[in-house]
Amino acid sequence: MVYLNKYDVKKSDKKINIIVLFISVFLIFDFCFGLFLEDGLNKYYGIGSNSEIALVGHSHLMLGVDKVKLEKALNLDVSKYTSEGVNILNRKLMIEQLLEKNNNIKTIIYGVDAWSFTGEGLSKNSHVLFYPFLDDMKINNYVRSKAPFSDYWVKKLIKSTRYNEGLIAGSFRGHLGKWDNLKSGSVNIERLNENILQGNFRLIKNNPQNIKILTETIEILKKNNIKVILLYVPTIDIVNQFEKYKFQETLEIFINFTKKYDNVDFVNFLEPFSHQHELFFDPIHLNPKGQSVITDTLIKVLNNY
Repeated sequence: MVYLNKYDVKKSDKKINIIVLFISVFLIFDFCFGLFLEDGLNKYYGIGSNSEIALVGHSHLMLGVDKVKLEKALNLDVSKYTSEGVNILNRKLMIEQLLEKNNNIKTIIYGVDAWSFTGEGLSKNSHVLFYPFLDDMKINNYVRSKAPFSDYWVKKLIKSTRYNEGLIAGSFRGHLGKWDNLKSGSVNIERLNENILQGNFRLIKNNPQNIKILTETIEILKKNNIKVILLYVPTIDIVNQFEKYKFQETLEIFINFTKKYDNVDFVNFLEPFSHQHELFFDPIHLNPKGQSVITDTLIKVLNNY
């Protein structure tokens, strides 16, 4: 039988105390740092702000509209909740999150394009963008249904692990008040044509389930007396013309929403801008010049409301 002397017991207790202290300090630091990052991200996206207008979409809209320029011209606060790769269901969650935190929103500018209902081609792991908001029950349930079991619980228990490089950058941008996400340069037309000839392009598929989700989103906004502007930031004419029938079919879906719902407008900037190739960084994203032109045009439209 082994007996521990008083010295051994004290040494053992000291080790336990050090471990407990280390874990406690780590958890406190993790909690505080997590709050700091979440606060920055909320500022970046405009969640919990007093904005009257909110931009919601993926990188197409992110690079298409200058939030700061819009705010100055309209003399209104604008939330810009845009993130790369978010799909139709993601955007519904984003809008519900905005509405829960902000009772002052009067207009949602919702980014659309010919591939809005396609699904394929966007991030298959877009749920990771919602890790910072696991304390929101609805978002928590969505992420839990998408994320691997172990990954979910690590993120749930340790706040700082919820942030990847892009989310951390967004958080610091929020704290610094910077929204200048820009891609400089112009699209290579020759290479684009070669890619199309080789079959390297995204097909248009109007998935009924995705159309249903957007319908549900619009009905939520109508119930809350919120104006919806379906905004088509231009995509380059070369890709627009490849599947003309499908392309027009998608535009008709947006037009039909305006006929069905009196709170919905479809603002289409395809003409004349889709033909002005110098405005594009790539087939679907605008460069800084393109963003400036489209923002100025949007300001004129919004001033009419």
